[in-house]
Amino acid sequence: MTQSDLFKKIQTDISLERMIQSVKTLGQWHRYTGTEGGEMCVDYLTGELRKEGIPVRTDMYEAYVSLPLKAEMVLDTGETVPLIADVYSSSVENRRYILAYDRWSEMKHIPENENVERFASFRGKMVLTSESGGDFAEKLYRAGAEGMIHISSSRGGYIHHSNIGAEWGTPCASQISRIVSIPAAGISMEDGGRLINRMEGEEVSAELTIQMDTRIRKSRMPYVDIPGKNKTFVLINGHYDSWYEGITDNATSDAILLELARVFWKHKDELERGIRIAWWSGHSDARYAGSAWHCDHHFKELRDRCVANLNLDLTGCKNSEQVRARTTCMEGKAFTDQIIEKYTGMAAKAYIPMIRGADQSFWGARIPVQVMLKYEPLDEKRVSPCPSGGPWWHTSLDTLDKMDEQILLRDALMNSEIACQIVNSRVLPVKIADYAGIMREYLEKIQKGLSKDFHMEGILKSLNNLMPWILKLESRLSCTGTGSGDWIIKRTAGELTRLVHTYGSSYSQDRSTPYAPFGILQKAVSMTRDNTPPELYLFTMTEFTRACNRIEGQLDEVAENIKNYLKTE
Repeated sequence: MTQSDLFKKIQTDISLERMIQSVKTLGQWHRYTGTEGGEMCVDYLTGELRKEGIPVRTDMYEAYVSLPLKAEMVLDTGETVPLIADVYSSSVENRRYILAYDRWSEMKHIPENENVERFASFRGKMVLTSESGGDFAEKLYRAGAEGMIHISSSRGGYIHHSNIGAEWGTPCASQISRIVSIPAAGISMEDGGRLINRMEGEEVSAELTIQMDTRIRKSRMPYVDIPGKNKTFVLINGHYDSWYEGITDNATSDAILLELARVFWKHKDELERGIRIAWWSGHSDARYAGSAWHCDHHFKELRDRCVANLNLDLTGCKNSEQVRARTTCMEGKAFTDQIIEKYTGMAAKAYIPMIRGADQSFWGARIPVQVMLKYEPLDEKRVSPCPSGGPWWHTSLDTLDKMDEQILLRDALMNSEIACQIVNSRVLPVKIADYAGIMREYLEKIQKGLSKDFHMEGILKSLNNLMPWILKLESRLSCTGTGSGDWIIKRTAGELTRLVHTYGSSYSQDRSTPYAPFGILQKAVSMTRDNTPPELYLFTMTEFTRACNRIEGQLDEVAENIKNYLKTE
């Protein structure tokens, strides 16, 4: 059955009414990882699947979960300022701090020499800043800062839940020394602005209270395997843990996944490749622990058989009239452009390179196609920088009224059509030669920003040598039967996406830190001996050289794999 014929059947069977009812049901519970509400969500999902006769499995795992209970700050004037504590913040009770404003956080680029001065000034202080996240928290900790209060980027009194965990998933024993525990919380833009104004003319102190519940919790994650005629499968997934009701983050996606499980199961005899549909916990409150656990404990089948990863997050959201393709672009821009234009009636904008977030835990499994659409307001209607339809993201205001029923249906149809295009394609929709060109563009852009001490000639040479073999492979694949080329596509296209988006071992997780394609090489951009402390410059050169060796060597291995395939096929 062709992809379009399969989608016609899937499209007809998708029920908006069922999805709306699922969203309403899921919204009854605060679905934190390993809590009663989270486990009731799992009971609901598995119960609905079993009603349809769909076999469902549940994995029980342990996660290191961190839930904020209370956070507030009492200024030296007696005024109480509301805060929201970060996941993995440490707890403090009525402790007084001197505040320091991080004026550097208003700058786009800070030379490393100036960063030395910056962090030295924070020693012994509670830092008020526009930055946040685990990487910044670790720098503060190592600089001797007492903690951080980060200012919300949304106007209107919103404070968004955040996280200072830099280790992706459950940490390993060897990473214990890198786990940072400092008091950290968010403050509204308006309260932050008032504090900045006060601090311009006087020293400001405050008493801080943060109460956390951070401990190991057991949690279940359900998943459904729908068999196809071939052994390979497409992973369609999203997280079920949420802040508060979490309607658009992520009950709407959970409802779509449930509906896709129903309709694809109904048409399982018409699938060329299989489908795995999975719901993760540990997304927001345990730094993607659930999806990372699934990758760790299902690694061999993911590495051998998974050909695409389609992640759903923030679907069905009010005001998200615009859709952007957030992808590796291995499938080619036209693949998602056509679907976006079909469902939005607007020309597709430039794709967004895949982010390091939102359960992107599967790079090591060499998955060729990885797509996570981004649903957002039109540019002229945007009122918040939040990654959703509005500033209610990660707040208690993410309630049922933030769901748009027609957008929910649109997003279900878009993602199901993408799945159909992959599941029943004769050859997986990959543009390997085009992607190699994108890799070259990334590398050449990085090269322009490097000092003369950093060299990438070996990588570019290996990429040049690889290109004719890629072209021969694509020619051969055009003549193969359905699914027969999946394994070599995984070993070439899947490996190339891994090289661009990771810097470590296939079997471990890179840290959850600010990300860019070839991020390990990007770190050296704009560094010079004049603007960087000598030790940091030397250490970065060492890291850069080793990264280049890794990339060059693995590009050569990809070429050898293609040569061997062409000899035997």
